[in-house]
Amino acid sequence: MELGGGSNNRRRSKAIAGNVLSFCGLPAKISQAWTDKNPGRRFYGCERYNWFDEEEAFGWQKEALIEVRNQIRKKDKIIAELKVTISELRSDLVKKEEAEKDIINSFLKR
Repeated sequence: MELGGGSNNRRRSKAIAGNVLSFCGLPAKISQAWTDKNPGRRFYGCERYNWFDEEEAFGWQKEALIEVRNQIRKKDKIIAELKVTISELRSDLVKKEEAEKDIINSFLKR
């Protein structure tokens, strides 16, 4: 089975028992680039990669992929920030619950 990016690399890449080996013989898996030059482009990831896709994205497709990538990154950042906020709020809640218990216990001891 021929796998890989450019025509030279296609001949050198092989699949053995369902495992993809890159042209250099190292195990590889399909990864996806999200750089400005190659948004959404898939490649065989090993120490020496080669492209899985035949062509680079260009024009409106490239612009759309970059825009979506940037939106995903912004949303990932917001999610990470919200997770920190949730963690802080949980910690504050535990502290307030402990303080409330202390107040109740001190009142009951009277």
